[in-house]
This record gives sequence, structure tokens and C-alpha cells, in this order.
Amino acid sequence: MPNHPSDVIQSDLRSFIEAVDDGGELEVVSGAHWDKEMGAVTEVLYRQKVEKSPMLVFDKVPGYPDENRCLYGMFGSPLRLALALGMEPGISASRADMLTSFRKVIKKGFNQIPPKTVAEGPVLENVVSGDDIDLLSMFPVPVHHELDGGRYIGTACGVVTRDPDTGRVNLGTYRVQAKGKNTCASYISNGKQGRIHRDKYLAVGKPCPVVIIVGMDPVTYLASGYTLADGVPELDWCGGLLGRPHEVIEGEETGLPFPARSEIVLEGEILPTEITEEGPFGEWHGYYAGEAKDEPVIRINRVYHRNDPILTCAASQKPPHAHLFERCFLRSAALLDSLEGAGVPDVVSAWTHQAGSGRTFVVVSVKQRYFGHSTQVGLVASQVNPVGYVGRWIVVVDDDIDPSDIHDVIWAMGTRCDPKTMTTTLDRTWSSRLDTLVTDYDRLYNSRMVIDACIPYERRDTFPTVAQTSPELAADVRAKYPHLYR
Repeated sequence: MPNHPSDVIQSDLRSFIEAVDDGGELEVVSGAHWDKEMGAVTEVLYRQKVEKSPMLVFDKVPGYPDENRCLYGMFGSPLRLALALGMEPGISASRADMLTSFRKVIKKGFNQIPPKTVAEGPVLENVVSGDDIDLLSMFPVPVHHELDGGRYIGTACGVVTRDPDTGRVNLGTYRVQAKGKNTCASYISNGKQGRIHRDKYLAVGKPCPVVIIVGMDPVTYLASGYTLADGVPELDWCGGLLGRPHEVIEGEETGLPFPARSEIVLEGEILPTEITEEGPFGEWHGYYAGEAKDEPVIRINRVYHRNDPILTCAASQKPPHAHLFERCFLRSAALLDSLEGAGVPDVVSAWTHQAGSGRTFVVVSVKQRYFGHSTQVGLVASQVNPVGYVGRWIVVVDDDIDPSDIHDVIWAMGTRCDPKTMTTTLDRTWSSRLDTLVTDYDRLYNSRMVIDACIPYERRDTFPTVAQTSPELAADVRAKYPHLYR
């Protein structure tokens, strides 16, 4: 197994699929229908096998060429996430160990290397423009959930925009509904960079240039889902992760960059004067939330795609689902980055739990150094990225607790936290139309609770001793009775 991410990712989805196949975690499903069936197959299988479910590639979709495929569950297992980053798959035995290794690898991205613009790439094998564009005839765009408002071409996608004031290019994952032959609509939550860029254009009556990557290579997929500081361009971060410039092509219509080895890219503009109904859609928390609502029309002027293109997909259902695994790692690592950036000392680890949809139940462990330290950790964690957006419960635990072990966490909550004196409720915090408890779309606030489940600082030396076999005795009995522990 190569050790450097660039030796594995190679900015190419197809080489990643081959590596997953070699690792025994690829399943090809032939003949599933685009209308609800692919999403249902993925959910039912993943719910049965959880992190042992294979990556699914659907081919021979009725009504489309056999090799026009849809892929679900790209990073839905320890092996696949390890392959994507060049990590040894064996490191995945412990979530805490894997998160530590994961962070070491992705920190390479902060050694930013700007992308390299090239004139050629596989994505240019087919270029379609004008009246020849017919998205729903060209690609087997799924209805991912039974009650979705339509066919969503953008789920495991990357939306590229440029800030008209600073010129900064942003890459983010926002849902994109195919509305017609050459029109789409996208919901982007308030406060997200893509939304800020879009609104700057629309506020002055100008169309917003946009590129939508709907066939994602692994490194771009990671970057689009990772919460980076506003000053870190995602494509530069990709280069740092790869250890070389990410090769990109500039769109003929917009000049916006997209990876040269993408599978499918849509290029167009978000219109300031036309709207269309978007939604509903099964969202990250496992609900159809936010209802159908008018959004600006995205007119697609040009489509680029490889021969036999692959549409990367993500269907969000009630947890657990097929793309929560990697989100927990991405968001846990991003939270630790934010806490480090805020100058909070001795934070040991963190975990955003799958049962909390990778957002709403977050645990941070800390080695307490002073009075109020654990409270500080919880309050800061509740407001920084990625927890600052639609967070709900933030639990702080001591460094002897594994934040990813829900048994450890609940035990600490039940034995170290006094609910009356060791919890803090915050009001008027950042929420979204997607929040299931938001009912007034003109007031996108929520509340959240910080739970201090640490041993009170003044009782660290006098708190009751944990009843647990010592490491020394555990090693002795393992050695004496090896047949019991095989």
C-alpha cells in the first residue's frame, strides 16, 4: 500500500474504483431504476451491513447506455477512506487512532499548492452546449428518496463559485435539482460561502457564474466536504494534500476551474430574475425538511463529460447511511482544527457521532488544566466550524474518555455531570431552513446545550476511582488465557 496520498488518489475516480475493487469492497448492481430504486438499494444494504457495506456502482440503468453509471457510498467504510488518503487500512481498528492518522494526512492540505491550469483532460472527451443539452436524457439522474421533489443531479457534488469582491474561488457541496433540459436549482443554507457569493451577484442584478462538478474524483470530494477557513481555497488545499498541483481546466463560459479528471461538469449561471420551485429533499439529518421553496434558476450553458460517465451520488436518510462515515471524520477533524485555531489548549480528541447525523451530537475530550477549562472548550466548540452550523448537543469529557465510544460518553454524562450546575444553554445560534425545529423561515435561529461531563476540576484528586482492570493485569490474563481473546 503506497504511503503518499498522491500515489493512491491520483485525482481520478476510476483508479479509486479499481483500488476499492482490489480491496474486495466493490459491488456492481445492474438494472436498478433511477426512480427511487438505487437510493433504496443503498439504504437497505447499508442499514443491514453498516460500515461493512460495499461501494455500489449501478450500471445498465433502464433508458440509458449501459456504461452510464451512478456510484453511492464512495467513502462509506474504513478501508475506502484509508485508500482515498493513502493510509494503511489496518489503522482503522480504533476510531480514535484512525482520526489521529486521518488528521496527520489531511493537514498536508494546509501546505497549499495552487492548482495548475491545463488545456486537456478526460473531462473534455465530450462537450455539449446550447440546445443540445438535455440533462435528464444524458445522465441517469436519480430520485434518491421516495418523497423527493424531483431528480437531484447534485448530491455528492462540488459547486464552484467566485467571490466578486475578492476573487476567491470556493468549492462546496450543495444539493442541485435538475429541473429541465438545461435548468437546475440549488438550495444553499444561509451563511455558507457559496450562498454569500451567489447573493452578492444577485443583489446587484447580475447572474452568478457557477460550475457544478457532479462526477467527483476522491480528492475534490474530500475538499468539498471539509470545512476550511475562508482564507484557504479548496483547490489549493487539494494540491497540498496531493503534494502536487491539482490539474484543472477553466470553463469556457465562466473561467471557473474544475478538475481535469472529473467525470461530469455543468457550467452556467444563476439567474437574478428567474425562480423555480426546489425541493423537498431527504436531507443530512434524516428528514424531508425545509419544504419546497422557490430558488433562483441555474441555466446550464455547457456540459463536459467523460466517455461512459459516472455520476457520484449521496442519499441522506435516517442515520446510519452510506455517506455519514466519512463526514464524521471530516467534521471531527475540522472541529479539532477550529479549536486549535482558537487557541484552546490540551484538547485531546473529538467525535461527531453518526447517530447525530454527523452534526447534532458532538463530543470533545480535554485534559483539564484550570478552573473553567472544560466550560471554555464546550462554549468554543459550540460556535466554531463545523459545529456552529445547526449544532445541538456538545458534550465535553475528560481525556480518559473516548469521544467516539458512546458507552464511554453516556457513562461520563451519567456519573460526572450534574445537570443543574454543569450544563449551559445557548440561544439565537446559527441554524437553517433545514433545521427540523425551525418553523419561522425569517428567524433561522436554534438553541444548543453544552454538557460538561468532566470530573469537576476541584475534585480531580478526590473523585471515586474507576472500577476497571489495570492495563498490567489485563495483559497478564491475556497472556495466560490466549484462547479466550482470539
